[in-house]
Amino acid sequence: MIGDTETLDRIHRDADRVVLCRCGGAGRVVHAPVHGPGEPEEYVRAAFVCTWDRPGPHEPILPPRRS
Repeated sequence: MIGDTETLDRIHRDADRVVLCRCGGAGRVVHAPVHGPGEPEEYVRAAFVCTWDRPGPHEPILPPRRS
């Protein structure tokens, strides 16, 4: 998920796990923690795995960024 630096808290991370794929299927977003010890939990999108065997680009259709 190159270039995506939006940080998510635990609730938004959990809501962001299963998303639609540009191929027409659906996939799972993997999140990586970016918080240090004693800091509030924050995560970024690290990878996307499409679970459908379809041709086409396998990229997530992500929800709009939070403001």
